[in-house]
Order: sequence, then structure tokens, then C-alpha cells
Amino acid sequence: MESKIYKLYLNLLQKCGSPKEYWPQWCKKGKTSSDREIIAIGAILTQRTSWRNAELALENLKKAELLSFGKIAELERSETLVPYVRVAGFYQSKPKKLFELCKFIEVFEGVKGFGEYAKKNLEKAREDLLSLYGIGPETADTILLYAFDKPSFVVDEYTKRLVKKEELATDLSYDNLKNLFEKNLPVNTEIYQNFHALVIFSQKEKSRWGMKVV
Repeated sequence: MESKIYKLYLNLLQKCGSPKEYWPQWCKKGKTSSDREIIAIGAILTQRTSWRNAELALENLKKAELLSFGKIAELERSETLVPYVRVAGFYQSKPKKLFELCKFIEVFEGVKGFGEYAKKNLEKAREDLLSLYGIGPETADTILLYAFDKPSFVVDEYTKRLVKKEELATDLSYDNLKNLFEKNLPVNTEIYQNFHALVIFSQKEKSRWGMKVV
């Protein structure tokens, strides 16, 4: 029997259409290494700001040829990133977060490269991300789900609003809602990506859905 949550997913998919149309880089299959790095960097930049501001910061990094884990990890100081990411706010902490994430991925277990880290099992990969400066559950799950294509459901304020509206739970803590959605959905990366995106789309104006490919 389909759960209420899974039925909500199917209804939103029918109403809004495929998220790949609006988030082509984040929701597509067959992501390149560059796509994955941009998504992970974007997940940091979009913390507590609009996607538009994060997008401007990504464009600044691209123009400066710094839009990759390797390029950022090679910097001597995180402060070098400040002029490029200032538009995304929190310009003192976000450069450090980016620097720490990129250094960690690039030297993972002595093997340079994004691909090796992506082979880690989900539980350990999430634990590692949560141990890094400035990465909480929402950012960690965003990176895992969209950059690494691992089935780790993302809970954000839009998710909480949906839960309240549909009276799905009274405990709105992150871990409880994450477990609730994961228990009531097939363990499937595409469904997790689509559902998270659709929850956001359903609460925004259609004209604001789009994300440019950087």
C-alpha cells in the first residue's frame, strides 16, 4: 500500500512536472565531475541566502577559474575567496567552509580526487561531512543527495511547512523528519531528489523555479 507521503510525491510530480526541467544540473542523470563539484560548492554558498546570490558567487568563482575542489584546495588561505563569494553573505565564514570542504575531498585518505570519496558508504560519508566546519545536516544531505547521488533525504524549511500543512508529524526535528520521509519512500536517489525539489517548487512562484547551469 502506498504511504501518504509517497502519494504526496506522485501528486506533486503530476502537478509540477519533472524537476529536471528547472534544476537541470542538480537533478540530471550522468553528472560530470564538474557538475558534482559545482553542486557541492553551491550547497555551501546557498546557506541562509537566496539561490540567486549563490549563483552570482558561483559565476564569480568561475570567472576567477576557482570553481573546482582542486583550485580552491590549492589556495594558501581561505580569505582569497572573500571577494568572489561576498555576494552570498557570511563572507567571513563561507570561504572557510568552502576551503575546508575542498581540502578534505581533495586529500581524502591520501588519494587526490572527488571520485574516491564518492565511493564511500552513505553512513560514513555523512559522518565525515558533518565533522567539517560549517556543515550541518541539511548541507551534508544536500551534498550527498545531489553531488554524490546518494539516497539521503534533505529536510529544509519548505519540508517543514509541507509537514505542518499535511499534518504528517508534530515532531519537526531534523532527524525525525528525515527518518519519516525515508521510511515512507522507496530508497531511490531520483525520487529523493525529485521530491525535495518538488516540495520547494510547490511553495514558490513558477517564475522563480529555475536554476541556471553554471
